[in-house]
Amino acid sequence: MIGQWTDAAPAAKGQNLSGIRKLAGVGLVATLLVLGGCASGPQIKSGNAYTDLYDGKSELTFSTLMPVESAQEAIARGDAAYRQGKLDEAVFEYIRSLELDPENADTFYKVGAINQHKGASDKAASAFQLALQLQPDHAGALEGLGLMLMKQRQHDKARVLLEEAVAADETRWQAFNALGIMADLRGDFAAARAFYDRALAISPRNARIHNNLGYSFYLIGHWNRAEYQYQTALNIDPEHERAWRNLGQLYTRLERYDEALEVLIKVMPEADAWNTIGYILMNEGNYRQAEEFFGKAAKASPSYHVTANENLEQVRRLIARSGD
Repeated sequence: MIGQWTDAAPAAKGQNLSGIRKLAGVGLVATLLVLGGCASGPQIKSGNAYTDLYDGKSELTFSTLMPVESAQEAIARGDAAYRQGKLDEAVFEYIRSLELDPENADTFYKVGAINQHKGASDKAASAFQLALQLQPDHAGALEGLGLMLMKQRQHDKARVLLEEAVAADETRWQAFNALGIMADLRGDFAAARAFYDRALAISPRNARIHNNLGYSFYLIGHWNRAEYQYQTALNIDPEHERAWRNLGQLYTRLERYDEALEVLIKVMPEADAWNTIGYILMNEGNYRQAEEFFGKAAKASPSYHVTANENLEQVRRLIARSGD
């Protein structure tokens, strides 16, 4: 499918995220992630024990930094480095703080959030788990793990964690947005729009959420509302590729082919745009129109000839089979 929500990414290879358990005494569901073949998850340690949470430049890079007198000083240095975009240094300082005070859930969360941003998923998951061992209702860690599980397509587990996250902190727009995507995926469109509305109440000028709300409207055939949300997303962020693609899909569905081409060529070459329009039409069963646009793709770029002609052959087989 060409159209899609922002953040509905496929599962990343090599990650192993699984398992849910109840934490005793609070009825809170937390995720245990199987990392490095160890089913018990990471354990809180003391002393110089957190270098396995670090993913970045060689620690020798920071060997000239002044020693810290307290965990609070290391956290302050980490926060300052983070604000300056020095993510590796920030994590290094946070780990120094944890070596002095291993009971700080917020610091584990900060390490996890940075690792998650950098794509170091296993290290992010370990840090989030350690935060939840200390504070089972830590909204940030619950949200972080929930988002990771959603990308792994473990939607039932992700949903539980994300619902716990927003119960603990109603300002978690990413959790509401993710809950909206998963509601759309299971066909609960009314619930999806309610989640997106909650997310927009927190972050009203967020192109990602507007795009996702637009796609939710698209799925139920509310074309005007979908177009409005896509346009809103693009007014906020003119570089939002998914919104351009979704708008192109919408215009193709409405047989506004010139407009579809106009928006799609903002994010892809002309030959790809013609092929995309053809592919959408083929998936909708409009084989004759699809054949026309695959032909345009083949003519638009000699280098595209093989791909376009493969699509032409496929759609002609479909035409023959349908008797159209």
